Amino acid sequence: MQTGFGLGQEASLMKNKKIIGLVTSILDGNTFEISVHNQNGSVNHGKHTEKIRIHGMDKPATSTLSGILAKLELEKQIVGRTLECEIIERDDTDQIIAVVPSKYLQSPFAFNRDPDA
Repeated sequence: MQTGFGLGQEASLMKNKKIIGLVTSILDGNTFEISVHNQNGSVNHGKHTEKIRIHGMDKPATSTLSGILAKLELEKQIVGRTLECEIIERDDTDQIIAVVPSKYLQSPFAFNRDPDA
């Protein structure tokens, strides 16, 4: 990602930014993909997608039973919904780390937030 800014400048620009999009798939118990909305509110299906990792959640790998259950629970909660998330940062793989509003994460099984996050 080339923006013309240094890493520190880019990180500070991302603070308090929002990303809005339609959740299209779940990658694991705390990561999903969205089709990002244009400025005018329409969705770019298949053109501009982003991977979002939910800030403050650490779920087991999908190779474990509890990881599979966490993924299925997240799928029930948010696939097909339009979410507005607050961007915290991008990690070293260019994946967005974002806060998802708790109203979308109602399951006591899959979404107990990490108190240390």
